[in-house]
Amino acid sequence: MSDNPTPADNNDDSSEFNPERHTQEIRHSQVSARVPEGVSRGVFSTGAVVLQGGHEFILDFLLRISTPQQVVARVVLPIGVVPQMIRALRDNLTNYENRFGTPVIPTPLPPAVTGSSESINVGAGIETPETEQPVSPTADSVSGAAAGGAGVVGETRTPESGNEETSETKISPVQSAQKPPSAEELYDELKLPDEMLSGTYANAVRIGHSATEFSFDFITTFFPRSCVSARVHLAAPNIPRLLDSLTHSFEQFQRKVAQQQKRQPPQQDDLPD
Repeated sequence: MSDNPTPADNNDDSSEFNPERHTQEIRHSQVSARVPEGVSRGVFSTGAVVLQGGHEFILDFLLRISTPQQVVARVVLPIGVVPQMIRALRDNLTNYENRFGTPVIPTPLPPAVTGSSESINVGAGIETPETEQPVSPTADSVSGAAAGGAGVVGETRTPESGNEETSETKISPVQSAQKPPSAEELYDELKLPDEMLSGTYANAVRIGHSATEFSFDFITTFFPRSCVSARVHLAAPNIPRLLDSLTHSFEQFQRKVAQQQKRQPPQQDDLPD
């Protein structure tokens, strides 16, 4: 970090200090970041929704193993940080695969093997209710049984309302038979607390991994000290789809910007004489 005084007017020959015209350029570089106590434990997520705006990307990290399904973290990223996050996540996944192999989501056993998809209660005097016919395992989706495959682990979801678009990646044949939900339908099934509506801003991302999970530290690199604004943990098998979805969403954004630039009329200065 250095403080470099920058003259406000290069044509001013006066060497006297003028407080009204004095400026400073602050070069702020922090390798480490402060982790507040309320953020240090982080939150666990089972998937993510990517909202694509005109000037930012919003990552809604979901917890779908609870009822109601809920957003556990909302992170707002400037557009320039998204490709950096994609590259960092790709590098981390490559390093993970070189050490532990490809992370794979377990395939549910058929009902003939499992007998029932009902949860098992453990404890004295508690028995699992019997069903007359085996029940198929419940699909893990964002907005319930009628979600149509929305929110598959790591899947991108972008609303269709306003200036935003909807995209999704890699839907299984069973899920593709159902129509994907709209943004309104998706969020009608999600619990989004009022205090989380504005999200948490971050302009840097630090990614790490162990044998079982990936951790995301979303950081604000503001002067005088960088700080972790949100910490999210995802199971390793969720990461390949998350990477594919982020990549697909950003490529979609780039195509959208390119189309808008083509439709813009030429500037007056660009017109031939």
